[in-house]
Amino acid sequence: MVFLKKPVRLLNFGLIMMPLLAGFEITYLPFVEINKTDDIYIISPYAQVKGDISRAFAYVSLCEIEMNSGHLSSLPPQAVVRKVADWPAFLVDISAPEWEDVIKKEIEFLRSKGFENVFVDTADNVEILGNLLPEKRELIHSKGVSLIRMIKKSIPGNMIINRGFGIYDDIRDDICGVFIESLFYQKEDSGWTERTDMDTNTEWLLDKVEMLRRDKKMILAVDYAPMSEDKKLEFKKKAKRLGVSWKWAREDLQ
Repeated sequence: MVFLKKPVRLLNFGLIMMPLLAGFEITYLPFVEINKTDDIYIISPYAQVKGDISRAFAYVSLCEIEMNSGHLSSLPPQAVVRKVADWPAFLVDISAPEWEDVIKKEIEFLRSKGFENVFVDTADNVEILGNLLPEKRELIHSKGVSLIRMIKKSIPGNMIINRGFGIYDDIRDDICGVFIESLFYQKEDSGWTERTDMDTNTEWLLDKVEMLRRDKKMILAVDYAPMSEDKKLEFKKKAKRLGVSWKWAREDLQ
């Protein structure tokens, strides 16, 4: 957990006042025990939860469906755009009416489990889909926004999205925070490489972090690249200076 000196900026987290620099855990293990060492937990919707579920953010994917999902058969072939690289999932044309039905079923399941908060993954894929299906670019953008608002209306607690900067301006009032993968490292064909200040992608990403700070959003980040304990401590301190809650995690989030 990130420890702060007072005064701190606080986020109204349901009935809990939470610092914007929050300790967090992200895991997709089948059993999760929520304890007092972290403020929030991003978890699988299928996990068995022990502890305060009001601090759990249940996973839902905006633009992808896992290959073993029971909902896959309900999608027409044309709605499946392509396989996701390095992950057992498919990228979905979210403008397909059948996809909205899938999201509705996912929401119903989350509500039945008692989840009050949601973590929306693959929000960045709205832009990827727009590039792959340029004739549907505007439709896909508006559909991504409307799906997030539908989720928010059904589960009106707190929402964190994974990046999603392409639709951020439209949904900034619907979310409490943004999750950023690979803040300090980026994965290339040759493997993991540390970002440098001279990299235009790094400059772009840090500009987005500053934007989120101005908007008083919670910023969570993880890096998956193998690194020493000293390097982890260095990045944790650097992230704190940026206003980011950072941690290292295994790439499979187990």
